[in-house]
Amino acid sequence: MRVITASTPEQQHYVKSLIEELYVTVFPYFFSDNYIKKLKNFELMQAPNLEELSLTEIMEVTAAFQTITTILKQLGNSDQIIHEYEDIFSKNTKILSKYNIDFPFQLIDFLTNNHTEVVTNKKSLYM
Repeated sequence: MRVITASTPEQQHYVKSLIEELYVTVFPYFFSDNYIKKLKNFELMQAPNLEELSLTEIMEVTAAFQTITTILKQLGNSDQIIHEYEDIFSKNTKILSKYNIDFPFQLIDFLTNNHTEVVTNKKSLYM
């Protein structure tokens, strides 16, 4: 018999706070408020089954969001292209996808200004 430990409500809340951090702290550096609002309306990065994740699974989701956030913050504070993070970024988006969390971006989406509503005046992510 195999015992699986369920995730705690605190861990589920923490994942939701990591998602909110991306919307509130990180995305404004790259996208306009209007574009971010559209992303929220599309319900991107919603975690529909957090309560059903095991302890191991919620830790994997948590680490994926933390890694993506860290890479984007580093990218936002650097004028150089950070190609060495592309594989790590992609791996973590696949982890989110595995748990039905829609994160439709690739790192290149944050490196180029191909969105019509991208913010052009950059501010520091570390205020």
